[in-house]
Amino acid sequence: MYKATRFYVLFSLLLSVILFSGCAQTEQRIVSLSPSQTEIVYDLGLEDYLVGWSKYDCYPPEVQERKGWLPYDDYKFVSIEDELQKDVAVVSYFTKINYDLIKELDPTLILAIDPIQKKMADSLKVLGYNVLYFHPTTVEEVWEMLVSIGDETGVGARARRLTEKARKEMKELQEITSALPKVKVYFEINHYGPYVLGSGSPMDQLLEIAGGVNIFKDVEGLAFKADHQDIIDRDPDVILTPLWPHAGRYEVTTVREIVTRKGYENITAVKNDRVYHYDSSLLKCPSLRQVTAARKLAYLLHPYHFRNPENSVSPWELGKIDATYPPEKPLK
Repeated sequence: MYKATRFYVLFSLLLSVILFSGCAQTEQRIVSLSPSQTEIVYDLGLEDYLVGWSKYDCYPPEVQERKGWLPYDDYKFVSIEDELQKDVAVVSYFTKINYDLIKELDPTLILAIDPIQKKMADSLKVLGYNVLYFHPTTVEEVWEMLVSIGDETGVGARARRLTEKARKEMKELQEITSALPKVKVYFEINHYGPYVLGSGSPMDQLLEIAGGVNIFKDVEGLAFKADHQDIIDRDPDVILTPLWPHAGRYEVTTVREIVTRKGYENITAVKNDRVYHYDSSLLKCPSLRQVTAARKLAYLLHPYHFRNPENSVSPWELGKIDATYPPEKPLK
């Protein structure tokens, strides 16, 4: 009799925990203010709890299948009522947010990233919202960010499994590249300026993991304006310039524009025809895809030692800027 009663009590407690956890999950209403945070929400299996995101969100492919989604260049705000009819409302334009719409959505958690969003995150906290703000400066801090979000949303165990796998894959990649000659890289953030990649960011570390050396590793900062003569003097082996889905013709630059810049004919990368476009939506997105980004860089820098990673457009496709870009179907 005692054993039966004890079993019943334990069973009841376990059932209560399961039911409570289920209720806590269904009550979650998550708002993501950036594409990378949306990716993480999907990585953690929490996409059904997304109620708000940014107009720049396009990955994973399932994002584009949600009712009401539009490419960022086609999106236009109509009304709060219109947004509430969508599967996920557009609340963020990355540098600004729709406070009235966020109020209507009544989120249980808001995710923000990057110093650009720090003031917005602080203002939302003052309004009483539960906000997680991140500014990862290393790849390790990206993994820690995933775990923090996982813990907050009740899927910490899943987050730890995913990040441990990512750490292992990164370590294996770096063990290979550490034995290869270092490739000097000029990483262009934006051709206006030009603005270039400095040190102290996950992207800078990805270059290192992939067997490259940032020619501006001595300058701290995610992006700063550089002098063309300084780029020429540092003589990179490879030049990388951004391209991304739905990019307009005037938002990106061509390989031709770069190789014909005054004095660039003397740069090793230009002499050896090693000026590439990189997928900005991949390399600039601190999420689990950092592993794919590192593999992509390793392939671009050491093509005889690595294959182009799966779910990554080829360098030839990245070199195209025409009406056929982006591909009809997003990569999975």
